Amino acid sequence: MRDQDFEKIMDTWADHESESAPEMHPTADMYRMIQAKQKRKPLFPFYFRWATVGTAVISLVALAILYTVLFHPSIFSGPPSGQKVAFVGQREGFVSEKGIIVKETVAPRGKGERKGPISFRQLVLHFQKQGSPFVEGIDLQAPQEESIALTSADNYRLLLEPAQDCYVYVFQLTSSDILVKLFPNETYSSVQNPLQRGQTHHLPSAPNWFYLDEKEGQERLYIVASTEPMQDLEDLYAQYSRTGDESKEQEILSSLLKKLDTVKETRPEKASDWVFVFHHQ
Repeated sequence: MRDQDFEKIMDTWADHESESAPEMHPTADMYRMIQAKQKRKPLFPFYFRWATVGTAVISLVALAILYTVLFHPSIFSGPPSGQKVAFVGQREGFVSEKGIIVKETVAPRGKGERKGPISFRQLVLHFQKQGSPFVEGIDLQAPQEESIALTSADNYRLLLEPAQDCYVYVFQLTSSDILVKLFPNETYSSVQNPLQRGQTHHLPSAPNWFYLDEKEGQERLYIVASTEPMQDLEDLYAQYSRTGDESKEQEILSSLLKKLDTVKETRPEKASDWVFVFHHQ
């Protein structure tokens, strides 16, 4: 096709489109609308919109933290409500490849087998050392001769299976000389007293294990089992955990430890107790 013929065809098409298109002549009303829109200020200034977005983001973060505290408290390492600064932490245990090996108890000399009105089918301290392929167990009702040592990298827990219905109380005197009630305590287990005969319980509840803080020293476990509630022990511990007076705190702690050490002597027909000492290094 020649260039002249092509240009003629394009000119004819352009004329046709121009004739068929509507005329776009703005009216006076349209001009007034455009001017009014230009003068109108935005309802939400730029900086205000960014402040609104920031507030929304902060609110979402706060809600996420609140949800975590309420439904996943173990994620945070802070002490339980009303508890002293030093406490017994809990975390998920290591994966065990070779099961559990239970051996004779190895704790301080002179704390041999103690018989009483209550016994356990199983009263075992399990512990797992970081990097070990198995879990070791110590029967706390068997004779004890030596001591074990755990670090803050190791985990430990108690296995409780009473031979009869009973009320069980478990305390730990930490290397910081602070007494922590491990059971009954909803922080570590939802199970409550009394424990039923033949039922097995882990303390803390699976999949968690206890672990130690960074302060080295001696750790002492107290396990008390009684045919009746020991409300005096509960009340004394409540006073100890809530007092803000350091001298009063030490006085109550002394009374608590004395009571725990003499359970067998003061309630020979109704209670039994076990004490297990290990080292934190």
